[in-house]
Amino acid sequence: MPQVSGKALAAHEMRFENFDLAAPHGAIELRGLGHAWDLHNFATFQGFAFHPELDELTMEWQVEPGQENPWGSRENSARGCRLRFSGLRFLRGTSRDRAYPLKESRTVSGISKATPEQGEHRLKHDWGPDERFHLIIQFQDEREFEVAADVVRLEAII
Repeated sequence: MPQVSGKALAAHEMRFENFDLAAPHGAIELRGLGHAWDLHNFATFQGFAFHPELDELTMEWQVEPGQENPWGSRENSARGCRLRFSGLRFLRGTSRDRAYPLKESRTVSGISKATPEQGEHRLKHDWGPDERFHLIIQFQDEREFEVAADVVRLEAII
């Protein structure tokens, strides 16, 4: 482990600041800011942006105008949401399966906590409050992004 001034640095845990996943793996819904945020059925992935000057990554979703039940939560009238990863520590993306139409690149198929170590059996049903994890965001076209950061914050786009 790296040393700073003779002291070992503690392992970093990623922390969800103001939301949680509906399930620890394969979730399509976030719960935060007093609402449900269904990212599979109601929202369309708009893309992500890396902000090196802030050491941040943002991922953004929007609902179509006029959507009757945006997000699967009638009280949630936000037109979009954003995940803001601050203190970015890891980012990996895979290629998509070209057998799927490109529109499937915009639909989340699951969001999961995964152990930071690569290999099989990275997903678990139960996570302790201090366990380290990466977040894996999977899409309908088999593409996935794996992210680790100090903090992840859910933001509503009004």
